[in-house]
Amino acid sequence: MLSCSDDSTENMGTKNTDFVSRKIFNAQMVMADSVYTIIKLRAPLIEEYQYVKTPYMVFPKGVDMDFYEKGKTVPGHLKADYAKVIETTGWYEARKNVVIINSDKDTLKTNHIFWNKNERKIFSDDTVKIYRADGVTTNISVRGIEATEDFKNFKLKNNTGILPYNDSIKK
Repeated sequence: MLSCSDDSTENMGTKNTDFVSRKIFNAQMVMADSVYTIIKLRAPLIEEYQYVKTPYMVFPKGVDMDFYEKGKTVPGHLKADYAKVIETTGWYEARKNVVIINSDKDTLKTNHIFWNKNERKIFSDDTVKIYRADGVTTNISVRGIEATEDFKNFKLKNNTGILPYNDSIKK
């Protein structure tokens, strides 16, 4: 006696959703946030993962972007060899040769940093170097930073630095 049934779909397991849903090559994008910033972004490759539980974008070949802060005419700048954006949660990550220059021309260098867009803060547990635009002041933290996104107000962990000294100040 022979019998046939079509239950082949029952044993397929869970559906894989962790794959690139869209690739964008040689991207040049302008993004506007009606409240805070305008971002001009350039990237050789953007990979979007739209079908996972929390959608995200990856910039596996790096990102180069200008961001205009509210009330500022000079843009800030960010460059990194890798980046990841989770827009739904407001989490941004940059890795490998990260350089951030704020609108005052202060420069932050590290190998790994996060930006919490909702709280407007950046943080890292990696070594961070901040070179102030005055050309003299340098702050170095070997255990990371917690800061406002413009890194004007910050807390360094296990830090050292060079500060300008004015010997004309009388005691």
